[in-house]
Amino acid sequence: MKFKFNPIAILYILLVYLELATDRQHLYPVTYMTKYYIGILIIALFILLLVGIGKVVIVNKKILYLAKILAMPTVVLFCYSFLLDVMSPVQFSGYFSRLSSMTIFGLLAIFQAMVVFQFFGKKVVDYTFTAISLSYLTSIIVAYRQGGLSQFILMLTDDSFNGSVLEMHEVAPITALFILYYLYQYFIKENSFSAVFRKILIALIILFLSLKRIVFLSVLIIIPVFLVIYWYYKKVSKLGKERKILSLLNSISLVFIAGIFFYVYSVKSGFIYTFIQEHNINSMARTNLWKGIDSTYVFSPTFIGLGIGFVSKWMDNNWMTLNINGLTGSMGIHNDILKSYIEVGFLGSFIYFYTLLYRNSKRIFVKIGHKESFIYFVLTMFQMLIWFTDNISIYHNFLWILNLLLFSLTNSDTELENLDFKNF
Repeated sequence: MKFKFNPIAILYILLVYLELATDRQHLYPVTYMTKYYIGILIIALFILLLVGIGKVVIVNKKILYLAKILAMPTVVLFCYSFLLDVMSPVQFSGYFSRLSSMTIFGLLAIFQAMVVFQFFGKKVVDYTFTAISLSYLTSIIVAYRQGGLSQFILMLTDDSFNGSVLEMHEVAPITALFILYYLYQYFIKENSFSAVFRKILIALIILFLSLKRIVFLSVLIIIPVFLVIYWYYKKVSKLGKERKILSLLNSISLVFIAGIFFYVYSVKSGFIYTFIQEHNINSMARTNLWKGIDSTYVFSPTFIGLGIGFVSKWMDNNWMTLNINGLTGSMGIHNDILKSYIEVGFLGSFIYFYTLLYRNSKRIFVKIGHKESFIYFVLTMFQMLIWFTDNISIYHNFLWILNLLLFSLTNSDTELENLDFKNF
């Protein structure tokens, strides 16, 4: 990618590289919290830079509006969970601190994205993708140095190498986000093919090497959805009836959410376990985790949930009793769909999913633009597809980069975007 010499941009790329490369200690022996520390450092640094430039920066109304609708579900779920705890105190000590920390981390992801976008404008998208590419290039180099070409090939073909340096958990879904974003730039924003081809190709290589099955499957599902919405978008645009797209998004949302509840029922009833066994699918012990927490909830419209943070605290206290080979410490249940249902209940999870998919798409349609509502819907649905078998709702790097891409939809270039930093 071609960049003018910009020391601030280079510093940003370096910091994001470190934030990604230190994830899960694959490349560097650091603590799990390191990525949060780097995220806070990025926020503090760019706030100071904004102040140091000596300009009063007024945040665009579209950016503020988008930040509000992104933050609202997190705030509402915190209040709901706090109310549940007041009415019926959660059995775990330290529950409230867990609820608070998860809320803070969720808001942190929004704020980090907002600050760097406010500083760089839309150029920050390509800067971030450069950092992602460099971090994964490091993984490739380390993987090759560990065992040479033959070992490298085995990492790509043998399930026993799950958890290798090539499997950077957050990088795979993040890269898929960029594929969808650049496809949007080509199809909807009508950027030239040459402008996005190289980026998509790099992203596809990373996605192929990253060994994340659920991300592959989610991409295969979301691409047809993308194309259907695009076809319909072009059709209704020609008729001058753009708002018809909202009806389509609403219909897809309701069908998808119905599928979510059927999935939760299938997990609770044991159908999923039977299906996985009959088809000899390697769930990597996920079904054992889901069985372990089965006694904590019921599938019923009257189930009100146990509060945000319940599942992670339950895992902290019970992981040793699960007797899963290879489980050496507390972890998530690798099912954000099930986790959401357990924590906010039947009605709460419906409202939450419907808000994320359709209500926010409609708000963006009205306040920002119908093209932007298109890609917001696609990116959000992609995220939720991964939720079926993963924990990405708490992946900081995935969340703040997703939010960053969403902020770029505002088309709100700041006056800082074109500043010359040579004399900074």
